[in-house]
This record gives sequence, structure tokens and C-alpha cells, in this order.
Amino acid sequence: MDEFATASPETQILCYQCTAVLPVEQGSQFVTCEFCGATNFVDKSGAVLHYAVRATVDETAAAAALRRWMGGNDTVKDLDKKAVLARPSFQMFPMWFVRVDQSGKEKVVLEPAAALSIFDLTELSIPASDLEPYDHTMDGDAIAPTVPLETVRKWLAENQKIAAGQIKESSLVHLPLFLFKYQFEGREYTAVVDAASSQVFASIYPSKREVPYVAIGSVGCALYFCAALIPSISFFTTDGTGLLWGILGYVAAAIVLAIPIFGVAAYVSARV
Repeated sequence: MDEFATASPETQILCYQCTAVLPVEQGSQFVTCEFCGATNFVDKSGAVLHYAVRATVDETAAAAALRRWMGGNDTVKDLDKKAVLARPSFQMFPMWFVRVDQSGKEKVVLEPAAALSIFDLTELSIPASDLEPYDHTMDGDAIAPTVPLETVRKWLAENQKIAAGQIKESSLVHLPLFLFKYQFEGREYTAVVDAASSQVFASIYPSKREVPYVAIGSVGCALYFCAALIPSISFFTTDGTGLLWGILGYVAAAIVLAIPIFGVAAYVSARV
């Protein structure tokens, strides 16, 4: 198992597994213990476990998952058919996996351990059963962590008000990701597909335009407001005797108005 090593007060680097002194060379990160054979990852912030999540989705399945997402309700019409996908790149991306105690309940917080362009990845859910010891056969695809654990602790304290005493466990986890680039109407976009769950993440993408829906909603609200005045007008113009007819008139008007409003909304949804 790969683990982050820790330093003693004499600045010696000790093996996380057997606490023997490690022969650390200048600039090296991974060091194998001569006594127990454990591989350690040297980091000045402390000793943490190093895990990985195995990929269960191949490139073809990842592309299919992305096409399904493109055909969803959040994207523009026919994005799944018109977008031109480039071949994706596969990488094992490092994330800090932090278990914290908040009001007696355990919560898992994910923070990037390297530069990240799609911040929605921090919302990813990683079941504990998916974690396994990091394997060096993944080194060719693995992105090296560049964000120290101490920096993450500061982020948690400043942004989420999580004190150091609330942190129960910190781990480094490499996640399998497919990074897609695609072209649509002359612009390039980026999307990430989790190779363990097929979940799609994208910060910027061709989304449905909101203006037509806002316009329809505004007109609908105005019309229904006017219709809601019918009972009041009937009540005051007939000295109260026409209230029932006013209510019935409002119900009839609401039904009649619903037909064109929903029809226009369906038409816009099909065109946008």
C-alpha cells in the first residue's frame, strides 16, 4: 500500500508502516522501505493513506454516457447529434478525501489535490467500498498531487468553517476520469466522465437559453393574475350575489389559458 511518509523531529523520514528510517534521495517522492518493503509517498504535511478507484467504464461507454448527457434537459436541442467529439484522454486525478465530524455526523469532503478546471468534481460521491490501495501500475496515467494537505486544511477552515479538530481522517485518492473536448457551433467545450460511475461533469456547456422561458412565465403570471380578479369584480359589481359565478368564471379562464401557455412552452422547448 502506498502511504504518505512523515518526518520525525530530527527531520528523518520514517516509514509509515514500520517506522524505520527511509533512505530519501533529493527530489524523490516515492521511497521503498528497506525493512518492510512498503512504498511511501513523502510529504511534509504528515502521513495519509493513498487510495485509488478502479475504472469500470471504457472509452466507448464513456462517450455514450456523454452523448446521453448532451441529450438531456439542461443542454441545447440536438447537442448530442451535432457536437463533434475528439478522442478523450484518460487520467487518474488526485483528490483529497477528508472525513470530518460535523455536529456528531460524519461527512466526506473532496478537495482537488492538483489544478482543477471543473469544480463540480468536488460534488462526486465515492463509496468507501470503491477505495483500494493505490497500485503503481497506474503511474502512467496518474496526475501528481501538487496541493499540500496543509493547504486543504486552510481551505476547509476558511471556506467551510471546519476546524482541524473536526477532521477525523485524510486520504489521497486518485479518481479515473475521461477528459473530453468537443466542438459545437465554432466553440470548444470540455466535459469529464467519471470512469467508475459514468457520471458527467461540465462547468461550461451549451445550455438552453432562459429568456424564452422567462418571457412565457411572465406572460402566464400576468394572465393568471388578471383571471384571479374575476371573482372580486363579480362580487363588488353584483353586491355579493355573483361571487359563485365569478369563481366559476375564474376556473374556466384558468383552463382556457393553460392550453395556449403549455402549447407555447412545448413549442419553445422543442426549438431551443
